[in-house]
Amino acid sequence: MKKSNINKELVTRILGIVGNVVDTALQILLIIGIVYIIIKGAHTAYDYGYRIFTEEPMAKTIGRDVEVTIPVDFSAMELGKLFETKGLTRDSKLLALQYYCSEYREDVKGGTYTLNTTMTAEEMFGAIADVNIEKDRLAKEAEEKLKAEEEAAAKKEQEAREKADEPGTEESATEGGEDTGMQQIDMGDDSGVLLEDDVR
Repeated sequence: MKKSNINKELVTRILGIVGNVVDTALQILLIIGIVYIIIKGAHTAYDYGYRIFTEEPMAKTIGRDVEVTIPVDFSAMELGKLFETKGLTRDSKLLALQYYCSEYREDVKGGTYTLNTTMTAEEMFGAIADVNIEKDRLAKEAEEKLKAEEEAAAKKEQEAREKADEPGTEESATEGGEDTGMQQIDMGDDSGVLLEDDVR
């Protein structure tokens, strides 16, 4: 009995030690995994942060024109995937970050544009923005011109109405007609007198 009890106690101790070792090993592995994730994340974040402003274009010297149609409602990731598919960027996620950091972000709108593989992301956004700014300028000029023409036509019509409604216009016309009639009568009388004298 005593030997059996000793064996049970020994096994229990061994199992306890093994359990502690396993727990410690798992904790160490967990810590190593967390540290690796942190280091990997920091490295990725630094890499993206550096490349946002320093990424070189797809072609340095001889490039090619690429026509891109951006949908009206687009997200940064959709824009990145579109540019990566067209061969205008190496990394869709990087281009999405570059879009968020671009000073031209507000003027990047849906439409069809011709870009070149020698352009950086910022240069492509700038080219797109220039097209949209010019479109907005022309549209604004056309709107202002149409508004000015409408105002001029309305003013002209108002002046014509005011002139037609002026008091005395009709009276003057009537008085003019009466004076003409009287002059004709007077002339008729004078002519009659002269003829009578000539007969005598």
